[in-house]
Amino acid sequence: MSELTITTRAGETFGAYAAFPEGSGPAPGLLLLNEVFGVNRFMRAIADYWAGRGFLAVCPKLYWRIDPEFELDPETPGHRDRALATRSDFNVDLAVSDTAAAVARLREMPECSGRVATQGYCLGGLLAFLHAARGEADCDISYYGVGIEDYLDEAARITRPVMLHIGEADPWTPVPVRDATAAALAGCEGAEIYTYPDTDHAFAREGAVTEVTAMKELANARSEAMLGRVLR
Repeated sequence: MSELTITTRAGETFGAYAAFPEGSGPAPGLLLLNEVFGVNRFMRAIADYWAGRGFLAVCPKLYWRIDPEFELDPETPGHRDRALATRSDFNVDLAVSDTAAAVARLREMPECSGRVATQGYCLGGLLAFLHAARGEADCDISYYGVGIEDYLDEAARITRPVMLHIGEADPWTPVPVRDATAAALAGCEGAEIYTYPDTDHAFAREGAVTEVTAMKELANARSEAMLGRVLR
């Protein structure tokens, strides 16, 4: 594990947590986009998991404009309220641009094969969806993305594989949101949407109290299948 520096298109820099796979030779890159809590112990655990699956896993610190070391814990009292309050100061469009810069940074690393995907959670799930429409990753994967319904008009711009994982008991994605999302992506070749019955938000948060192990493992297996087809 180590820290990377990423340079934006405007020449500014921000940090990222990186987990390197074992073995020699370049590995496919997986850019992991954080929840509203920043790059915390759960995002680092997710990165370590995917590094263990053979990916160069990098978590960019997308809250850097607010606080370069922004890190909250959803299991600490008061942190959820702080995260939701800070979210209003977070610029989604700039974060998508930062994501594109991070994809480019991974591609140029000698440890990377040059093939890169994004995979986001909650807020990061929204960013992964938007990057699918605006960016140039080889594929983009969203876990319980929040707010995608506000950007469904961008779905028509998606030309590369995209995958969404949505819990059916997630209050952020009720049936009307799921139906509208499915309709918007219906014409996108390579789009896959999976829903998980009786499953709430943050079910794939590695090691958290919200984790639903069976659903997390199923979603991760589906993600890995897409990553294998596209990146390897």
